[in-house]
This record gives sequence, C-alpha cells and structure tokens, in this order.
Amino acid sequence: MSVLQRKAQAGKQEHQARAMTVPKALRVSVAKIADEVFGMALVVIGITQERCDGDTISEKLDDDSLLMLLDGPSGASGGAMLGPELVGAMIQQQTTGKIATTSPAQRPLTATDASLSAPLLDSLFERAHRLLETDVDRDMFPPFKFGARVENARLFGLALDATEYTLFKLTVDIAGGAFQSGLTLLLPVVEKRFEPVASDEENAETKTGPVTLEKTVMTMKADLTAILGRVRLPLAQLEKLAAGDELALRPDAFESVEIRTLDGRVISRGAMGQLDGQRAIQLENVATTGDSPKRRVSDRDDLDLPQVKMTDYGAEADTPAALPDLTQEITPALADDLPDLPELPAFEEEAALPDLPEVDAGAALPDLPDLPDLPDLDGAEELPSIEGLSDLKSA
Repeated sequence: MSVLQRKAQAGKQEHQARAMTVPKALRVSVAKIADEVFGMALVVIGITQERCDGDTISEKLDDDSLLMLLDGPSGASGGAMLGPELVGAMIQQQTTGKIATTSPAQRPLTATDASLSAPLLDSLFERAHRLLETDVDRDMFPPFKFGARVENARLFGLALDATEYTLFKLTVDIAGGAFQSGLTLLLPVVEKRFEPVASDEENAETKTGPVTLEKTVMTMKADLTAILGRVRLPLAQLEKLAAGDELALRPDAFESVEIRTLDGRVISRGAMGQLDGQRAIQLENVATTGDSPKRRVSDRDDLDLPQVKMTDYGAEADTPAALPDLTQEITPALADDLPDLPELPAFEEEAALPDLPEVDAGAALPDLPDLPDLPDLDGAEELPSIEGLSDLKSA
C-alpha cells in the first residue's frame, strides 16, 4: 500500500469514526430527549444491531415488556418493546417528579402506560433520523410514530408482517445507575425502489401542456379481439386437436374481420392485411342500430326524414311583411291603399228560388176524424177479490 493510499484509508476511517450512524444517533438522542422532555437521566450503555426474518420475529418478543406498534411511511409497520423498569421510571417521573432508587414492582402494563411512553418514541425517531448523514442510514431508520398498544406477544407478532426486520436493542441506565432496563426497536427492511428515468421523448410530451381529459382518454388501453371466422367441430374431433393442426377458414375470412370488445359487442369490421411488416386491420364503420341514437348531420342520410330548409333571420334574409296597424283611422288616403275586393257573381233567372204557396190566414182548418167510443163498464163484470191481504190500520 502506497503512502497516498494509507493517507486516504486513514482519512476514511477518521470520517467513519466521526460520522453519525444509527447506533450513535440513538445513543445521543435518548440522553437529550430524557433530559429536555422528561427531566430525567437516561444513558444508553449498550446497543446492538441485527437482522432477522419475519418468521422468527416471535422469538424476539417479550410478554413482560410494553408492546407498541409504530406507523411508518408508505404504510410500513414497526414495533417497539419497552422494559417494565423503563416504563415505571417514566411514569414516576411524570406523576411524582422523581424516580425511586429501587426497581418498580411488577404489574400489568396498560394503555395509559403506552400513552405516557409515546412521546419518548416519537421524539426519538424524529431527532435520530434528523442526525443521520447518509441515505442508507435514513432508509434504515425512517421516522416512525406511535400507533397503538398490543395486548400480548402473539398479537404483536401477527401485526408485524414484513419479510425482514432490523432490530436495535438498547440497554438503558436509569437515574444514574439506580437500575437498568431495555428498549428494543423492530423496523421493517424496505428495499429502496428506483423510479425509471423518463426518456427525452416522454419529457417532451410531459412539457407539451397540462393533462386534459382528451389526453387521459387517448392513453387508456382497451382490449379488442379480431375474429376471422367461426368453425363448428364435433366434441370428439375437438378433443383430438393438438399443436400444429390446421383449421380451414372461409375464403373471404380476411375480408370480413369482426372487432369485438371483451363483452362480445361488435364495434367495427374490416379487412386484414399488413403494414410495415406487421399485421394490420383496415377498419370500416359499422351501421348504426336503433340502440345508438343518430345526432350528427352526417347521420341524416340513413334516416327516412324530409329535408327541412333552415330559415336564417339575419340582416340579409327575407323577413315577412309587417301587418297594418288596425288601430289607425281609415282615411281616404289609407283607403286608396287597400286592395280592391273581387266582384260577386250575378244570379241568373234560371237559378232563382221557387215560389212558396200562398197561405190564407182566415181559412178554417179541415175537420178531424171522430175517435171511436170506449166500451161501457157493466156492473156485472166486477173485479175479482184478492184474498190474503192484511188489514190496513189507520192512525
């Protein structure tokens, strides 16, 4: 190794020693946050970093710790485990203002403990991520936030569904050596996806103007099927078909190709050929059916409707003459302007009405014929008696 290489290697090692890595950022951040936010003394005396598969993550979990889910960018889910001693110390500091010299007694951890411990995790991720210098470290330690508390390790393991995780295990000294506890962070390993670089043509198209509905529709993809023809085969012959077998088509199959959509609708027809060495279809319009209303002027040729001349009431158009004002007094001058009425035809003598007969008002009317007399009713012919009627009672 030359002198120049040794100097470069020494400078690289010196830079790496001063660089802010994830373990160093965690160590610095825990002490700062504990002092500024909670007013307590926390010192990271040990930290380890390892990778493990998502299938073996359940082996790293501890039911006695406070299990908390973390929400990360792009929907990623992480986890954190706080030892009961660390949780108890933080509760004592926030409620009584001081930490006991002995380790807190074991007790079930609750959602209240998680709420009081959440500010430590949120501040830790925000500060440590900001201190990192390289993109690799920032991708390894993205800014997570407190999500929810989990009841037990089984549910915690089910919620962590990534294929690989990075574990940061911190050993924390509390209150100047009074007791120690653990803090474990489980962060999913997310491979960084590089977006393809757009070509010059794509960049030019992007700069042509804003995205409109027309551009959006024209860039949509539609699956169409070109049908050359249909062949009917018995089921026995269909089962015997193999690769390389040939099916005979009609001679005009290439001249009557149907273009159908995925739901089987025929949207066009055409003739198959080739263009620039590739198969192509020259389309023709399909006759519009009754289901498709005709709204364009070009569609009137197919409709059995009379041609209506459109009247243009513009300045140069012939407008109907105005009617005379009937409220004006008809003067001799106005009467001269009125048109002459046609003469009525004269009645001829042959067409005269016939004479009506004369009627004498004093003449007597002719006598009317006598009506026959009605027969007399004899007393012998009495009416028959009706029996069985009840007597009428008068009031």
